[in-house]
Amino acid sequence: MPAPALSPEVVTAAADHAASWAAFRREQLRVPGVQLAVRLHGRLLHSSAHGSADLERGTALTPQHVFRVASHSKTFTATAVLRLAEQGRLRLDDRLSEHVPWVVDEDPELGRATLRELLGHAAGVTRDGLHGDFWQLQEDFPGVDGLRAAVRAGGSLVGRSSRFKYSNVGYSLLGLVVEAVTGTSYAEHVRTALLEPLGLPRTTPDVPAAGELVTGYSGLATGPRRPLTSPATAAMAAAAGFCSTAEDLTAWFAAHARGRTDVLAEHAQRLAQRAEWSTGDGGGGERTYGLGFIGERCGERTLTGHSGGFPGHITSSLLDAEAGLAVSVLTNCIDGPAGELAQGVVKLVDLFAAEWSQAEPAADLDAFCGRWADLWGVLDVVRAGSALLGLDPAAADPTASPVVLEVLDARHLRVARDGGFGSYAETWELSRRPDGTPALRGHSGVTMLPLDRSARA
Repeated sequence: MPAPALSPEVVTAAADHAASWAAFRREQLRVPGVQLAVRLHGRLLHSSAHGSADLERGTALTPQHVFRVASHSKTFTATAVLRLAEQGRLRLDDRLSEHVPWVVDEDPELGRATLRELLGHAAGVTRDGLHGDFWQLQEDFPGVDGLRAAVRAGGSLVGRSSRFKYSNVGYSLLGLVVEAVTGTSYAEHVRTALLEPLGLPRTTPDVPAAGELVTGYSGLATGPRRPLTSPATAAMAAAAGFCSTAEDLTAWFAAHARGRTDVLAEHAQRLAQRAEWSTGDGGGGERTYGLGFIGERCGERTLTGHSGGFPGHITSSLLDAEAGLAVSVLTNCIDGPAGELAQGVVKLVDLFAAEWSQAEPAADLDAFCGRWADLWGVLDVVRAGSALLGLDPAAADPTASPVVLEVLDARHLRVARDGGFGSYAETWELSRRPDGTPALRGHSGVTMLPLDRSARA
């Protein structure tokens, strides 16, 4: 089955509900803040922020707050290298040593690695070196001398092009390639060649950020959340240094959709996004890696994009390059469910598209809509056009067991479809209590009240 076609109306409605679901999940999981943006064909259809940018100061999160987006940096670095190849200023088959000669002195085998192998994490190079406590903020991120020391201590660990082996050191070396070819700093080249032409005002290759940076927090697994600092990443900026917002990231990935050639020509775009390697994770090899871009499946959609993990920040962006759908979710804690939420947005878009109806409703649908609760949990009744859906906002996948509701009249719904363990073919009834509180008698004949009223019932 092909993925359902998308329209701005469908995507907007789905994204608006996705934001409500993400906000509920944020509260459940005690995540400080979640930022979310969705675009279709480059047009921003949804942007929202939920929770806090700084718990200690009580600063509410806004769409303008900036996050550390970490390994999203690799998509910028890969795009910069591919553009230089398009311009004939380097070749993807160039050996690393042609642009960074000192590598041969420290690790001859790594010096023979091609730029393409580095872009696809196929150079067999160490991930972060032997001393990676900068990821715990216990030391500074390495400069070029530190990078050189990491290569000297054991750069090449497995045979080139023998397997996928993710490497921040490899992408840091690609940043040095960009500097060698352009004769300017990595940050300056990326700013003038990519960020300014695309109009990404809050995206920078490292700190200082172009806007107020959110405070990142530790994970709950190690104790109460504590605020973390946000240092510069020095020579690792090309791998992990970028700062951005969900709005900017969706604009960035939308520029890599089919038919867009303002960043990369079509051939280079496909080269970046096609699967070079299975990453070996995801339970069955569902995730792949191209040249700077992660690939994954979500239902019938083939997605590309990237995730990012920085101390206090977990982020995820997804692009359906064929459909032009771009989603970005940013969280400011080390256990933030950014990947779960981003996938959930795409799943909700597809559910809404599949169930969307333009039929004339038999009654006022909005009277049934809302967040209902009983002793057993919470249920969202939402509109998909003139269709009604019952969705669980507490679920990690809000589309796992949707209930499709048929409107019979102004007070009654019929369960037209569910997962089989629900109340298929049964009737739900809308009423009001003596005090005017609406009530919905639903699954198993249990009465649900609006969530904000149920705790007082």
